Amino acid sequence: MGAPETMRSPEVEQGLRMLRQTDPGFSEEALKEKFQDIFFRVQAAWMNRKLDGIFGMLAPEMVAYFGEEFKTMKSQGQINRLENIAIRKVEFTEIWQEEGRDYVTALITANLLDYTEDEHTGQIVSGDRLNPVKFEEFWTFCRDFGSTDWQLTAINQVG
Repeated sequence: MGAPETMRSPEVEQGLRMLRQTDPGFSEEALKEKFQDIFFRVQAAWMNRKLDGIFGMLAPEMVAYFGEEFKTMKSQGQINRLENIAIRKVEFTEIWQEEGRDYVTALITANLLDYTEDEHTGQIVSGDRLNPVKFEEFWTFCRDFGSTDWQLTAINQVG
């Protein structure tokens, strides 16, 4: 569930009205579900160190970022395991239009087991496979006006 309208900033409310006006099929809940789907698929790609299946969901800058991260993990012989992922909340924090595109930033709150292991020995090199961690990240998505295809354009840590 989203924050009650009275809890959201006037800027977010204005952004949601703008999306409703320019997209007759707009649904706030459907958009949150779409972002959650992309979130889970990106987590799976991260563990597999491959862009297969998510390439079209990423803006070019994210394709480059993930490509470099995957290359580094492979060269170090490491696999970052993300297990038992549970999204606790998706909250829109910013919505705007710029240069023919819609942008939405969502604060994603989730829990998961997060650890890195050596791909050859299975030894844990960092993290913890028994104790889940809670985290919050800002994920920014964009789409061309008139499109229903959202792409991840940025991930920022809270703080």
